[in-house]
Amino acid sequence: MAEVPLAAGVVPPPAPVPRTGDEILMAFASPARQRRVTVLFRLLLAIPHYIVLYALTIAAGIVAVIGWFAALFTGRLPTGLADFLAGWLRWYARVFAYVWLLTDVYPPFALADADYSVRLSAAPGQRLNRLAVFFRLILAIPASILRVILIFGVAFAGLVIWLIVLFMGRMPEPLHQAVAAVIRFDTRYSGYFYLMSATYPGRLFGDPADADAAAVAAGPATVPPGAEPGPPGTASPGAAQPGTAPPGAVQPGAAQPSDTQPGYAPPGYTQPGYAQPSTYGEAPAANWPMDPRAWRLVLSRGAKRLVVLFIVLGAIALVGSAVGIGVAASQPVSSANASATVSAAHAHLTTQLNGQSRKLAPCPTQSDVLTCLTKPDRQIAQDFGAFASTVRSTPMPSSAAPAAARLATATDQVQAAFKQLGSATSPIQYQQIGTTVVLPRLAEFNAAYQSLIQALRAR
Repeated sequence: MAEVPLAAGVVPPPAPVPRTGDEILMAFASPARQRRVTVLFRLLLAIPHYIVLYALTIAAGIVAVIGWFAALFTGRLPTGLADFLAGWLRWYARVFAYVWLLTDVYPPFALADADYSVRLSAAPGQRLNRLAVFFRLILAIPASILRVILIFGVAFAGLVIWLIVLFMGRMPEPLHQAVAAVIRFDTRYSGYFYLMSATYPGRLFGDPADADAAAVAAGPATVPPGAEPGPPGTASPGAAQPGTAPPGAVQPGAAQPSDTQPGYAPPGYTQPGYAQPSTYGEAPAANWPMDPRAWRLVLSRGAKRLVVLFIVLGAIALVGSAVGIGVAASQPVSSANASATVSAAHAHLTTQLNGQSRKLAPCPTQSDVLTCLTKPDRQIAQDFGAFASTVRSTPMPSSAAPAAARLATATDQVQAAFKQLGSATSPIQYQQIGTTVVLPRLAEFNAAYQSLIQALRAR
């Protein structure tokens, strides 16, 4: 039958997402040429998104806690909370795909789905197992460990990846697929952890190449990109209805789209399940992706090897960091450094006390003399509190630890004494507190300080 072209400017509706459950799905446009100047300053260009994403991540954490209680009692994430979390996850995925050089297109400032080189389809709000919700933190531990290893690995290789894209002007396809696989796993982990999906994150090494995506896409459980399924028992938006063709399909005998007509973008995949090519510096055409296979990520052999390399590098970096921290913690603490730190803090304290003492000289002899005296005392109490914090935070040799603890306790007592002195209500009470409380504690403080300095110098 001869093909009848579509009218100019008519864009076929996108094919449904090949969804059979609530797993987070992603589609990545194929690697395209990138402007070297944007690659050079990629981290700086992403700063506005980092700022917004930081605030959104805090809000997502709060929403997730509320959603956890709701899902625990109702077995479902409330629609409003699910929509916000799905929008945050889309933003998160777009920003990190841009930062990790999968695309040259600047991410949109939007929670909603958008025509971008990285698309995310979430189906939150479905029934959740309450027991799995209750133990979600524990269940997520294995995936979180793998996620940390992958992030360490990609970060470890980040400089090499950046140099490759900077000099070549594009990311090689195997590397593009490998980084996309890491981002997809990270996104699926977040979707599982934040209760947007009950499907445990997996398929780090890609989807099977022989899966029949077209048959799955024609099934009843399909939703368009970025849409969410309706309540149980209702048809999902974009799902194929009995007796009707799925969205994007053409009825027998109806007009067939022509790849030569405006508005129609042929799939053009290099392999089943990998993305539609995008042009230099531009987002994919509207309604991308049009082929259900774009929502599957099939890795080449080289891409799988790169994923293994990321795991190895991440494990080495993680173990190396742990060993470095352990070695640093086991190293003997320098007595000289501790002595210098405490001595400098004591000298600063002495300077502060002298400054407060000078404020007492112009005190009047009238009735407001008490106010003139107690105000500096309250400031002196704060100065002693700062000194106590320095003593406690300074690493000490084991032999000097008892003397340091004694000095910290003595400093706390002096601070409390000056607080009491600063709250005196009469000159007589002020004199009594100064004589019976402040002076004895100052003497103990001086003795404790000298004891610590001697202990540090004796090593």
